[in-house]
Amino acid sequence: MLRTLDLILVGVMVSAAVVTYSIKHQADLKLESVKKLEAEIKLERDTIDLLRADWALLTQPNRLHRLVNAYQADLQLTPTLPTQLAQPQELPMLRSQLPQPPEPEGMSVEDVIAAAVNGSKPGATLGGAKPKSVPAGQIVATGGKPVPAPAPRSHVARVPKQPMPAAKAPIGDESGEMDETITGSVD
Repeated sequence: MLRTLDLILVGVMVSAAVVTYSIKHQADLKLESVKKLEAEIKLERDTIDLLRADWALLTQPNRLHRLVNAYQADLQLTPTLPTQLAQPQELPMLRSQLPQPPEPEGMSVEDVIAAAVNGSKPGATLGGAKPKSVPAGQIVATGGKPVPAPAPRSHVARVPKQPMPAAKAPIGDESGEMDETITGSVD
């Protein structure tokens, strides 16, 4: 029995030695990586210090004054007057704070969209004149078909592109209601 206990204790000591060695090895690897990071940090700090020194040399007032005098004819620089600086309250307001223009009376949204597509002002009458033609490649608001592009004027003959057919809504979806099987309701 004594022999079995001795073998177990030797096994425990060997496993403890292996665990201790592996922990020491991992700690050495971590220490190495920490030293590498510290060296990189020191290099970055030295680079920042060098760049700050270069910036200080480049922005010296005497040097800038000499450069302004040397290149005055080319750059045509003038000193900034104190009245040219804007105060925060003088800045324009944000786009979200701008007042919204009133909606034209007597016109529906569709009329405004159609007028924008046709290139005319909303509510403007054409006085019997023919409406503007839609530029090539744009979709007509009422027809939904693209206007074909004009033929090229070069001497090379080109095959005109065929317009793509307009997409049609599926039959039975005119009511605008969604099918419950598609959306799936959670009860």
